[in-house]
Amino acid sequence: MPPYERALRHAEALLRAGNSRGAIEPLRDALTAAPDQAYPHLLLASALRMQRRLIGARYEAERAIELAPTWSPAHLELAQVLMLQQHRKAALASTDHAIELAPGDAVAHLIRARIMRLDGRRAEAQASLATALELDPASPEAIAERGYAALEQGQIAIVEAAGREILSLRPGRSDGLVLIGHAQLARGHGEEALRLALDALAQSPNNLEALYLLALAKMKKNPIGGLWWRWNRLLVKLGQARAIFFVVGVWVAYRWTVIASADFGLSSTVPAVLSLVYLVFVIYTLSADTIVRRMVTKELARVRIKPSF
Repeated sequence: MPPYERALRHAEALLRAGNSRGAIEPLRDALTAAPDQAYPHLLLASALRMQRRLIGARYEAERAIELAPTWSPAHLELAQVLMLQQHRKAALASTDHAIELAPGDAVAHLIRARIMRLDGRRAEAQASLATALELDPASPEAIAERGYAALEQGQIAIVEAAGREILSLRPGRSDGLVLIGHAQLARGHGEEALRLALDALAQSPNNLEALYLLALAKMKKNPIGGLWWRWNRLLVKLGQARAIFFVVGVWVAYRWTVIASADFGLSSTVPAVLSLVYLVFVIYTLSADTIVRRMVTKELARVRIKPSF
């Protein structure tokens, strides 16, 4: 077997086994032997993306597109890298181009659904997800997307059902474990959620959803983190419109209490204390997501240095 094919087959086997880090070197060997082949560039982009080495992943995806402009998988790989870089508009454009090239590609519609969901465009996300599921009803990735969409809307029964459906198709699959873990956490079973997050990370160490679940489960154990967790769950259950009314209602109640405190003859320190409490509430609400993201980054660094991962 020629060196190019031997290196490529070795890399493919490593990627199928989930070893994206190990696949990088043989893919570079394949590209040394055949630098103008789009396929190894695509695989290298995917491996680097899984390792969150996004600058290199984007370069390799763009190189694959340059070599094969009408090959939809290359455009989809670029879209996924752009999505991780928070360039959602560019990611959507790349995905839509891939759909033009291959309208029957379920993965393309699934990636579009994910972009729409992250962008808060739920109706469009649901339409794209429905198309993806129609094209490939047994796709674990599409079922997982349905579960994550339900999680954002607080539909825990659907979240758990999606997780169990994935595990029935692919036992031990990380996204199925994560979805069930979220359902367990929502029901107050923090230890079980923590165990499921660790099991998912054992299967896929760079799974950000698993790391997010791990961070949430750990936060729930401490007073400050537990307060954020309960507040976040409340907003999810209320839904976007009612959550806005609720937050505005809190502000109105705060202002009314401050103004009315003088009429009731309360000490002048009462408005100051109330203002301080409200300020802490606002700062905490605005900074909570940043706190969680930092915890995810910390957990990612921690699991990467464990031999078992």
